[in-house]
Amino acid sequence: MKRLCFILFLFFAWTTQAQNVLDSIHPDELSRRLIEQVERLAEDSDENADFEDLMESYLFLSENPVDLNSEEMMRLVELHLLNEFQYETLQDYRRHYGDFLFLAELEMVEGFDAQTLSLIVPIVYIGTDRDREALTWNKLARYGKHQIVGHYEQVLEPQAGYATISDSALSVHPNSRYLGSPQRYQLRYTYNYHDQIRAGFVVEKDPGEMSLSDFIGFHLYAKNLGIVKAAAAGDYHMTFGQGLTLWSGWSLGKAIGSNSIMKQGRGIRPKASATEYGFFRGAAVTLGKGPFSGTVFYSNRKVDANVILADSLDEAELVSSLQETGYHRTFAELQDRHAIRQQVVGGHLSLALAHLEIGYTLHHTWLDTPLQPTPTNYNQYYFKGTRLTNQGLDFKYVKGKYAVFGELAMNFAKAVEPVETLTQLQTDLRQAQGPSFAGLIGLTVKPAGYLNFSLMYRDYGKAYQNLYSNAFGEGSRNSGQRGLYLGVEVKPAPYWDLLLYADQFRFTWLNSQVYTPSWGHDYYLRLSHSFNRRTNAYLQVRSRTKMKNSTDASVFSHYPIFYTKTSVRFNIDYGFANGLVFSNKAEYAQYTNGDGSDSRGYLLCQDVAYKPEGKPYSLAFRYALFDAPDYEARVYAYESDVIYAFSVPALYGKGMRIYLLGKWKPLKSLTLYARIGTSIYTDRDEIGSGLTLIEGKHKTDLKVEVVWKPTGVQR
Repeated sequence: MKRLCFILFLFFAWTTQAQNVLDSIHPDELSRRLIEQVERLAEDSDENADFEDLMESYLFLSENPVDLNSEEMMRLVELHLLNEFQYETLQDYRRHYGDFLFLAELEMVEGFDAQTLSLIVPIVYIGTDRDREALTWNKLARYGKHQIVGHYEQVLEPQAGYATISDSALSVHPNSRYLGSPQRYQLRYTYNYHDQIRAGFVVEKDPGEMSLSDFIGFHLYAKNLGIVKAAAAGDYHMTFGQGLTLWSGWSLGKAIGSNSIMKQGRGIRPKASATEYGFFRGAAVTLGKGPFSGTVFYSNRKVDANVILADSLDEAELVSSLQETGYHRTFAELQDRHAIRQQVVGGHLSLALAHLEIGYTLHHTWLDTPLQPTPTNYNQYYFKGTRLTNQGLDFKYVKGKYAVFGELAMNFAKAVEPVETLTQLQTDLRQAQGPSFAGLIGLTVKPAGYLNFSLMYRDYGKAYQNLYSNAFGEGSRNSGQRGLYLGVEVKPAPYWDLLLYADQFRFTWLNSQVYTPSWGHDYYLRLSHSFNRRTNAYLQVRSRTKMKNSTDASVFSHYPIFYTKTSVRFNIDYGFANGLVFSNKAEYAQYTNGDGSDSRGYLLCQDVAYKPEGKPYSLAFRYALFDAPDYEARVYAYESDVIYAFSVPALYGKGMRIYLLGKWKPLKSLTLYARIGTSIYTDRDEIGSGLTLIEGKHKTDLKVEVVWKPTGVQR
């Protein structure tokens, strides 16, 4: 009773200030954070990254708020919507005063400023005793939420890969056309009971594929069932420690900004997306009591791979590479589909005390066909063989204004058993590989509420290999790299935020771009300001310098040169009470090559969205101009899309990009989405190359989606 009176007194004393903060909450704040992270992930990715798992996490969170009085608030830390210090102060508040009674209490928690509140208040709620009731079949059937999503998309212009070709020509050139139709179809079903029980499946056909069910995924997930902390069957992800020993699925890397670089592994997570690589299929369970918890898992699935003969005189097979595109459009790609079997078994032990958490992870991978990449200068230390064992120790200590974290990992690789008829290539396989080490250690200090420092050192051995590693670093491989990262976040005044970081790195071995050990740096600055509840702006500057081989044809051998890409971006969002929201973006990119060949690119973008309150429809429109003479000076711009889809095109060349997105809710349980976009080029008469070649100056994409959510019984 005393505690309630105290809280009510504080509430009424601060009611005006709290109400001002709550009134400033913008429902699109979560979308803004997602856009920022995806755009930076696109810039950091060496390849065309798939962000579907990240999109899935954000969408699930927006539709299923987190209980403020539960440990599930750690999910916001995992997505870096809160940092580790804010989470700790939140738990300290609960330990001191008890569970939250109303959302306005968040204003009383140290470190929860107006910007933080505007981000998290729409995605949290105050839990009730009903949320903690025992499960029954009747409750699962009565209160569970169902959702069915149907998706269609297609490039409307004819592409070379779909042109008519005679059977005789196809037999001579079997990979000269796509085997299927140009449409992409996807059907997904999900069930969710208070985020405690989740189930679903997804069926997808990519453009050019023949089968309407080229990929079928399914998942069943449960948590908080007595000593069973989490359990999964079907498709799932595993995330532990700092990602150096075991981390499948998406990872934000440098895209998190500089306020928090410590990862928050959540163990078992269900995989509901249609991403076709980098996940587990089988079963996993986490048991826990008190400070101890343990996880065991087993995965057994067919994966795509390029299988070759060891030599021309023997039928023994080797795998030259594992494929991650998920495409099965031509005969060659179809031959790679589910070519080998991959089994993974492992576990994780954890001890979590008040401020300290220690974990040990071990997993072993089997391939039923030996992996032997085609020998090159740079892949001499890549994993070769059939068996790979990874293990690691991780820790994190968070107390007061300090957070220390780290992970040390090692691997052993066992080569294929000797086979007398194999060539010298296989003789190399018999040589033992390992042990090899990799490690990182970091420190985050928050000396004041407006100031935050992060420091991390990483040293990944050139021979360290892991098929499920996704730790902080430059590039996609956690091997052959050393680096020192320093990040600073400053809030110099209310509604102002300044992020800076500097990352100095060195590659200790060769890579595909430079045939010598190399080094570089990555500098970043971002200044953002919220003018009012509807107006936000930021200025971002980034400069990355790395090394690559010179392409000077007059020199016999390759020699390394530096190249630098610098980009400057300004973005402002502003809205009006009638539901109109505008966004303007301008970006300039400069690519400077060490051999003197420079290029520049720019983007000017105008977005208009109309979201009338209380209406069953909304519209979003973009008109963008871009001029980037080559791919090196490309610019990225996140595009609003239908639900469960994303678009972050790399714009280069000269032209314009236009799209129109519409949403209509004719029934309470039915929502329709449609988007049409076109890229019009003024510097070319054909777009793309090879099988994706389009004769003409424009490329148009169409997407349609239907979402059905039966209302059911509400609690």
